[in-house]
Amino acid sequence: MMRALCTLLLFLLPTLVLAHAGSQGLILLLPTEIYITAGAIAVVVTILLAAGLNHGQLTRLFTPLTFGRAPAPFTVLPSLVSSMIFACLIWIGLFGPSDPLANLMSLTTWTLFWILFVIFCGKFGQLWDWVNPWAGLYSVLMGDGDPPAKLPTSLGYWPAIWLLFAFNAFGISNPAATDPIQLAILGSLYWIFTFLMMVIFGRDWLKRGEFITVFLALLAQISAFGRDERFHFGFPGWRIVAAKTPPITLALFSLTLLGTGTFDGFNETFFWLAQLGLNPLEFPGRSAIIGETIAGLLAANLLLIALFYGLIYLTTPASHRSEMFCRQALTILPIAFVYHFAHFLPSLLVDIQYTVKALSDPWQTGADFLGLGQFYVTTGFFNTLATQRVIFLTQAGAIVIGHIIAILLSHRVAADYFSTRRGVLISQIPLSVFMIGYTVLGLWLLATPKGA
Repeated sequence: MMRALCTLLLFLLPTLVLAHAGSQGLILLLPTEIYITAGAIAVVVTILLAAGLNHGQLTRLFTPLTFGRAPAPFTVLPSLVSSMIFACLIWIGLFGPSDPLANLMSLTTWTLFWILFVIFCGKFGQLWDWVNPWAGLYSVLMGDGDPPAKLPTSLGYWPAIWLLFAFNAFGISNPAATDPIQLAILGSLYWIFTFLMMVIFGRDWLKRGEFITVFLALLAQISAFGRDERFHFGFPGWRIVAAKTPPITLALFSLTLLGTGTFDGFNETFFWLAQLGLNPLEFPGRSAIIGETIAGLLAANLLLIALFYGLIYLTTPASHRSEMFCRQALTILPIAFVYHFAHFLPSLLVDIQYTVKALSDPWQTGADFLGLGQFYVTTGFFNTLATQRVIFLTQAGAIVIGHIIAILLSHRVAADYFSTRRGVLISQIPLSVFMIGYTVLGLWLLATPKGA
């Protein structure tokens, strides 16, 4: 009962949200060192608590409750509807309003999908299986027969990794990433490319090559909810513990999510701009530093992967090193998830208002389908200390909670490879230092002034 109650409380606490967040309307003139110190202390206390738990206690913590029989999912119709909605968005992107804040192609891509839908997948599990815009049409046209070719096993998840990197490089470095025409063209090309790959390689392309599917499937493992033949509910991340050892390329994909999210916040800071020799108060625009941004994004991911492997290498016997690296890489998913939320919360608060307005009048003809009347988008909550404090504390709280879940997951995974509590504790010292440092970095990124 206590485990279920703790799980429910964590589920209800604020958590998550790659477009670009709205600029900080107010530099945080708060005693941020207090919040950063408090966050770090909370993580340290969690590490000490986890160190005091034995294997049986950790196992019980991540053992889900099972109940009911789950009916077989019916996904063809929702997927076909999703395909039709996507086609409508492409049309609106090409021929609708040119303003990204009034065009549903831009707002749906970055706000409804890349922020809200990602939140829902992290909270409620694998929703993408129901609404991805390829699977339904593939089932209707191709059936369940074998595809003409088999996706080589040796490729692993490399196609998804490179597509994820390309997408993030586009979103972070491109000054016109929200342009509706550009999004409509690229979205159409990507839909066609993915469907052709499915025709050639079958559904395996979705599982290992299509980066959105891989991304959302990983995030779904954080959710407290799960289903197979039955419904399950447990402590967030229980599916990561229950899963088999993932391929190394899936581990690299997971680390890339964290590295990209971190750099997305870091590359807006005064510190980063100073390293590029730029005055943040006279920022020349994203188009002037595209090359530097992409290089920084690549370097950030390579550095994180190398650092994470080094930490595993320090304390894990050679016989388990590769397996430990792959499993521990998935334990950082809660951190990537909450960084996504914390970074994009300001953007969500503003852009969701523009999205509602655009839904009511998608062609800017004066229509009012939702009956909003005179509707004005407000950003006033960025301009007062009280509301800015609430926003910051929500972001900071999410980051601390994400690290706490990741620490507990990491200790539970380590317990499978070390027979004594002392062995688990020693193996976790480098990763614990890493978690504390990343907590401080994340909270600093929230509070530091932005110049880009």
